[in-house]
Amino acid sequence: MNITVFGMGYVGSVTAACLAARGHTIVGVDVNEHKVNLLNEGKSPILEPGLEEKIAAAVKKGMLKATTNAVAALGNSDLSMICVATPARSNGEIDASHLFRVCGQIAEGLSHLRKAQLVAIRSTVIPFYFKECGKIFSRICPGQVSLCVNPEFLREGSAIRDFDEPPFTIVGALDRGSEKILHQLYADFRSPFYVLGPEEAIMIKYVSNIYHALKVAFANEIGMLCKAHDIDSHKVMGVFSSDTKLNISPRYLIPGFAFGGSCLPKDIRAILYTARKTDTDLPLIQSILRSNDYLIERVLNRILAYGKQRVGLIGLSFKENTDDLRESPFVVLAEMLIGKGIELSIYDPQVSLSQLVGANRDFIGGRIPHVARYLVPSLEGLVETSELIVVGRRVDGLEKLSAIARESTVFMDFTNIPELRSAKINYDGIAW
Repeated sequence: MNITVFGMGYVGSVTAACLAARGHTIVGVDVNEHKVNLLNEGKSPILEPGLEEKIAAAVKKGMLKATTNAVAALGNSDLSMICVATPARSNGEIDASHLFRVCGQIAEGLSHLRKAQLVAIRSTVIPFYFKECGKIFSRICPGQVSLCVNPEFLREGSAIRDFDEPPFTIVGALDRGSEKILHQLYADFRSPFYVLGPEEAIMIKYVSNIYHALKVAFANEIGMLCKAHDIDSHKVMGVFSSDTKLNISPRYLIPGFAFGGSCLPKDIRAILYTARKTDTDLPLIQSILRSNDYLIERVLNRILAYGKQRVGLIGLSFKENTDDLRESPFVVLAEMLIGKGIELSIYDPQVSLSQLVGANRDFIGGRIPHVARYLVPSLEGLVETSELIVVGRRVDGLEKLSAIARESTVFMDFTNIPELRSAKINYDGIAW
């Protein structure tokens, strides 16, 4: 393809050089004449292992050149990639001025050339700005641009390897034509190719980076805690990381409701107590329980905002296939709803009060003393008495809810069950 890359900084230079090495003809565009001159001389404008060699080879073969003239660069272009910087302002807001300026340049150039173009944003931008970019193209060159996003996942120091061997290729497109062109561009890559909506594609970059930062902070807090007790944190985290079934895996990374049970809350509190005894501050780990409590409060407020007096709750134990009620977030939610004067009905086929013993029975007795009055024996009974139903857990028969519910019944679902999501009901999804 003939590709124009706007912005010859870190992402743009690596993208241009790597695509040129794969046989595409690249024209780089930048307002900085020094960067342009360096590239045309076969030199790299940034320090990155192996990049200057790639640039020199591409320039020598005539596969890569650079210019400050956007219109000239767009003349033979099949695809434009925007790779300009999006620095942060002092308040954390993204400075999108470079992005908007380049969108305006491309729009004016295409309007002058009277040609259509696929434009892919590789710059890291928040979802809101995608629509703002779309408005620029619609205003200046209406109907001439198909806008999409193609986030990059390049790490400084290993960017070439990251480009050639990415974990996945992400495209956020609004039309099949854009998807087809970018699929063709990355056809020889072995990594999975995902097509999403533009906003979802943009969020994957942010989620990835935030999770990377979270892992670093978590490992360092564990390191501080272990150090205070003369424990080898590298041995601890080495074995921890070897568990790819639970620890380093997709498990527990599905948005849903709060955690609970007899283990997670108790163990977090125990570690925080241990840390306090050695004056070790663990702000990240300390925030976990606060975050969990906030989620329950947020769901409560969303339920109350509907103004429904009769609420049904599916699920009382803290997770599926157990009757353990200890520190169950659904018990906490039920207690809050009762405290707000809501007429509550609860269905949980796993919970039989006559079989609860020990700490489990003591816990529910202390939180909801007369819990038996709220339990109903069937889904039908729950639906019959409820104006709003919170689907907290999967239970048998959920697929028939849409058939037995009234049209006015609101469903808040934390299970993401396809049968509910696609049913013709008043569906609120994951109700945050």
